[in-house]
Amino acid sequence: MLEQDEVERTGQARLVQRKIRVLVMSKPTMTNAEAEQIPWMAERRLERRDAVGGLVVVRVGHPEWPPAAEEWRCPYMISGLGDDSIEFAHSVDSIAAIQNALRGIYWTFEQTGIPLRWEGFDDDAGNDTGFPMDTDAGYGLAFRQRIERMILDEEAKLAEPTREREEQKRREARRKARAAKARKDPQVRDVNMPAPPRTTSESKRTRWIAERRLARCDAVGSIVLVRMGAPELPSRKNVWRCPFTILGLGDDDSIHFGHGGDSMASLQNALRGIRCTFEQSGVPLRWALQGLEENDTGFPMDTDRGYGLAFRRRMEQMIQAEIEELVRPIRERHERREARRKARAKPRTE
Repeated sequence: MLEQDEVERTGQARLVQRKIRVLVMSKPTMTNAEAEQIPWMAERRLERRDAVGGLVVVRVGHPEWPPAAEEWRCPYMISGLGDDSIEFAHSVDSIAAIQNALRGIYWTFEQTGIPLRWEGFDDDAGNDTGFPMDTDAGYGLAFRQRIERMILDEEAKLAEPTREREEQKRREARRKARAAKARKDPQVRDVNMPAPPRTTSESKRTRWIAERRLARCDAVGSIVLVRMGAPELPSRKNVWRCPFTILGLGDDDSIHFGHGGDSMASLQNALRGIRCTFEQSGVPLRWALQGLEENDTGFPMDTDRGYGLAFRRRMEQMIQAEIEELVRPIRERHERREARRKARAKPRTE
């Protein structure tokens, strides 16, 4: 499916600016046999911190292009919150479907209001699920760039090393020590880039499950191809890794990895690693679909910048405030139109 012609796969790309920015979800009816056949590629276990207790398990599957469909979809399931059904996040390419699945998980947790914590973290870590908000709130490139500059400005105000970050490191060390003793995987959440490249034979064996095409907006031109594989746990290792490669950006076409203590973290860190690679290259790129702006690669910054949960929550509140400031005039205009419409429809009294 990944080798299909780009035009055929994105026949509805005239509306791409709307389609990729709107988080479209679906919950089709599936039999137990169909659900069991879904190839889950990433998982995270969370602890419920309410009176119910127990574990919440989050799974994300391979993106797929169903027969007669017009877009990609990526399955995900959250077990232990009450509704264990499988949902699908949709978008115009396979990587975007994965990104929308992660966004769907984040918003599900926000809407439930149930306190959750990544399994293995101690009480000092707070309600950290490891699913951060990203800066692509659906309001275009200019809005996202303003949010990213705001986050970087806030980072610059932090003293290095911050007390919060040092405490986070100590908590991480304690958690990894407990996990190693219990023969569990450590929750490593650094991107750990760059990773040693694979050999040619290993590269040929990699099964790529998602890709994105980007257009170079410099004198070189041509297409940059991003590919991602499924997370894997190498033998005799306790850290997961998710392979990705970027072809056409330079001379380095080797395979790199995002690392993490669980398969979900390695998937998230691979996405962060791709963005970091683009930022470091300085090459202007554009998602190779109609209707997108220059330098919009579709790999947004997220709010998990390594400064702890309090910093991330503060950034999320700032983003929500910026969104409210942006949509307030639109909402007020709509309310005025509705008021005028109701006034015209009101029957006159003699």
